[in-house]
Amino acid sequence: MTNAALADATPRLRKHPLGHVERRAILGLAAGALFEPHRPLMVNLVVTRRCNLACGYCNEYDHTSAPVLTGTLRARIDHLARLRTVMVTLTGGETLLHPDIVEIVAHVRARGMTPALNTNGFPLTGEKIRALGRAGLFAMQVSVDAVTPNDVTHKALRPLLPKLRLLAELATFRVRVNTVLGAAPPEEALEVARVALAHGFDAKCSLVRRTDGTLAPLDARGRRVFEEIGRLNGSARGPLGERFQGDLARDGHADWKCRAGARFFHVCENGLVHLCAPRTGSPGTPLEAYGPADLRRAFDERKACAATCPVVYAHQLSQVDQFRPQRNEETPPPPPTAPAGAKHLPVLR
Repeated sequence: MTNAALADATPRLRKHPLGHVERRAILGLAAGALFEPHRPLMVNLVVTRRCNLACGYCNEYDHTSAPVLTGTLRARIDHLARLRTVMVTLTGGETLLHPDIVEIVAHVRARGMTPALNTNGFPLTGEKIRALGRAGLFAMQVSVDAVTPNDVTHKALRPLLPKLRLLAELATFRVRVNTVLGAAPPEEALEVARVALAHGFDAKCSLVRRTDGTLAPLDARGRRVFEEIGRLNGSARGPLGERFQGDLARDGHADWKCRAGARFFHVCENGLVHLCAPRTGSPGTPLEAYGPADLRRAFDERKACAATCPVVYAHQLSQVDQFRPQRNEETPPPPPTAPAGAKHLPVLR
């Protein structure tokens, strides 16, 4: 199937206007947070480690774990509300495998926070899309890495195109298609981006990282495709733009102040707070014990891993505080812990 055939298969559809209204509200909250430097802007909350796929670059899943109990997730969401978190992104594993995911989205909304969700798209149905919209979902990110499945990724346009059409028809929330550059030939990532935009979705390209969280090298061919996807989607523009990815792709490093652990952090299935998914075990504090003092400490810490970090949310949500100093030096963070036998590159979420 050629790019033209895929793009022509679905007409360009207008994004739902409610998404633009809430996006402005979120940007307003972020602007207000300029005066509240220790308020979390986004938290990733793992709802299940189980996944229906086994992509070669990912070690953030298994096929056996039970979903986190709904009551436990509600308590974790309540604590995030006490921390005055702006947005909660529900993630996995495969998020839609949690049997109560609609109820969990609704609880995030009921506690005054904005719910978002990551998925590989395969479990989507028309009924599920409508239910998530009614629950108040603001945004969904769907991972599509290639045109056809390969030995590295199963998340490809050919099997997922019917799901994208359902989303284009039924979703009352924002939809972003994320492709990982390196899971397939670069030109396939460009094709994915063009098809996503043809559906009226946002298109995003992530850089593959090593197990330790650092950027995997990108050759000239990959850089050209990465830059073209950025031009198509305008991802370098705006207050939460992604210029840093261009710096990383070109120079291998970026100069910035990381506020992970404060503006953004990751809560694993065990309820432990980590700076981000690649920094599992740092700090590894139970969420219920994580409070204002922890936020202040993480905000001020210089992270030794920052210069080569490609974690998008950490960069984006730290941008509002680049004018603020970081007052203390940090010893190098401990190496991230990975599941036994993990040998592939994990994907940026």
